[in-house]
Amino acid sequence: MHPRWVLSFFLSISCLAANQGLEIYMKQCASCHGDQGQGVADEYDEALVGKKSIASLAKYIHRSMPEGAEDDVIDEDAYLVAEYIHGTFYSPESRRTAKPIPQDLLRLTQHQHRHVLADLVSRFRKQSNLGTKNGLVAEFFNKEKMNDRKGKLIERIDEQISFDLSSNHEIKDINPNGFSIFWRGSLLPLETGNYQFRITTPNGARLWLNHLNNRSQPLIDAWVSSGNQMRESKADLFLLGGHATPIELNYISYHEKTSSITLEWKPPHGVWSPIPTTQLYPTSSPKVAICTTSFPADDASQGYERGSSISKVWKQAVIRSAIEITSLIFEDIDSLAQTTVDDKDRFEKLRIFCGQFAEYAFSRPLTEKQRISYIDTFFSQNQDDAEMAVKKSLMLILTSPYFLYPSLNKNEQGNKDLFTRASQLALALTDSIPDQDLYNAAKQGALLSEAEAQKQIERMLTDPRAKEKTQRFFLQWLHLTTRSDLTKDQEAFPNFNEVIVSELRSSLLKFIEDTVWSKNSDYRQLFQSSNLLNSPNLKKLYQEEKHQAGLLTHPYLLAAFSYHHQTSPIHRGVYLSRNIFGRFLKPPPKAIEFKDADFNPDLTMREKVTELTKDESCMSCHSIINPIGFSLENYDAIGRYRTHELNKPINTVSQYITEGDTEIKITGTSDLAKLAISSPGAHRAFIKHLFHHLVHQSTNSYGYDTMEQLYQEFRNNDFNIKHLMGTIASLTTH
Repeated sequence: MHPRWVLSFFLSISCLAANQGLEIYMKQCASCHGDQGQGVADEYDEALVGKKSIASLAKYIHRSMPEGAEDDVIDEDAYLVAEYIHGTFYSPESRRTAKPIPQDLLRLTQHQHRHVLADLVSRFRKQSNLGTKNGLVAEFFNKEKMNDRKGKLIERIDEQISFDLSSNHEIKDINPNGFSIFWRGSLLPLETGNYQFRITTPNGARLWLNHLNNRSQPLIDAWVSSGNQMRESKADLFLLGGHATPIELNYISYHEKTSSITLEWKPPHGVWSPIPTTQLYPTSSPKVAICTTSFPADDASQGYERGSSISKVWKQAVIRSAIEITSLIFEDIDSLAQTTVDDKDRFEKLRIFCGQFAEYAFSRPLTEKQRISYIDTFFSQNQDDAEMAVKKSLMLILTSPYFLYPSLNKNEQGNKDLFTRASQLALALTDSIPDQDLYNAAKQGALLSEAEAQKQIERMLTDPRAKEKTQRFFLQWLHLTTRSDLTKDQEAFPNFNEVIVSELRSSLLKFIEDTVWSKNSDYRQLFQSSNLLNSPNLKKLYQEEKHQAGLLTHPYLLAAFSYHHQTSPIHRGVYLSRNIFGRFLKPPPKAIEFKDADFNPDLTMREKVTELTKDESCMSCHSIINPIGFSLENYDAIGRYRTHELNKPINTVSQYITEGDTEIKITGTSDLAKLAISSPGAHRAFIKHLFHHLVHQSTNSYGYDTMEQLYQEFRNNDFNIKHLMGTIASLTTH
């Protein structure tokens, strides 16, 4: 046989085998893994990549794939599929030549939109450093006739806004017949939402919050008292998480029998309580331009929020938000533009203001064409009406694609540059535009240096906006953003009320904050600490020493994934399997509703779930779900430790199949915590969820090796969460 014929023969055989492997893969595997192994949302959304040999890969496919139909791809078929994917996209060698997945063109999400609008206006106000002290500045005066500020008695920092003349207030020489107190400083809300405020006093009081000055309309005006009767005055205000707002409270008592005042708030997901000292600062902040326009929910079809959907409702919201912010700007336009109504150069200063506003909005210097389109045209057409020129200019800027789509941030040649890098860093870490320091670093070329870029990242990670975004990540990762109803059967759990729920939520967020922003910022500590419950109410209701697996045994999480009157091993197991341990779970072949009435009342919850899921088609997933759920059965529906159910000892022991197809014994929460700490699948799940939250793109769109790079970096830096955030932000700018 001629050598060429031999070569041709073997090539044809090779091509045939490859085609057979492709055919089997497309039929049996692509629906879960994607046509290029890129992953599929709501199925297996991680890239199908690794370092196994063809033989090892074939053995795994023969034994375990497809999940739920393991006998469909075996023996030679398994080898053909392994050979195909190994040479196409699985192996490191194939990934070097694999076609990258394009990044999606994304608009600002609703969170980003609000942050950016606020920071755009703030760039024109004098910023203040909040510092490290907490509390508000309090000035005490004795009152004489109409003079409320006669002879300052003392100035101090109060940790809370509360005063009672009949208590030990430590103010010497105060005149009980007439005195006044003035509190001022900043309030830093930790999350975005509607806040309620309440003043309780028999005297006179006014509260300003997020105001320009105390000549503006107060949020609460209870200055005129009637008959020295105790009364409550309330008002609510939408606040932006991570943005400090100015606060001022004026109080007066004049010839009255009783003199006292308290200021309380009801934050989102909270109850009426004093404003925590940790959220009060003695330094006054400038007013924040807060957009209250309602935006439609962002697309979450990929498992995380991203600005990919365009609708008529969204376009209308963009226009309304532009009108709202333009209106807020005009409350203080001359101060922002550093001019006055009588300034002969006012027209030109307003033009300069619009130019700077556009530059900040687009996060780069304007091109000549942009300057003409967004600025000069309006000022040429409205030479006798500078304010109209400003309004038209601002409206066009705030509805421009260059503003709404940050990924359009490129130079005139269509290439990424240092301004692009600054924009992407700011968006990833703070959900906003570059602040002045970062923008200047880009303008001066400093971001060319990796050391300077790292310095900027470390600085931004101390920003309250970065902390707000990180807190939002954990609430989403833990699936708590949509779980507002944690009410329980009051007959079974009479002490579980809205105060307990609020304090549990606060304790969870405090635990996360202390872990993430500590020096080591160690991911593993999320599953090791027992320092979870930090209020007398919680310590009374729970046995703190029994909650020693961090997040896994936090009562707020356990209660969130339970029924109103009993536990739910399935809910707990599904959530933890997917989000914490990174296990792939197919949707059930048929939805089976858990109905407690269908079971013998003498059965424990474990016995009921075992009976419900015993079918072979169920156990393909429940062999993973149930052991995790059962390991938490020592904790009841409110997360309280117990040893018995229905007078039967609780059994938390199960055999668990790991991601490496190894069977291990789980005896309880300590083993579960060890699994979360040591499992590469759990590490990758955390990295993936954090990446999605920071970047709003798939890891694969930055290269098939991105996940492996991040995983190795995470391990090499002792699982430092802050370092991982910086690494993700930096990686996406290259």
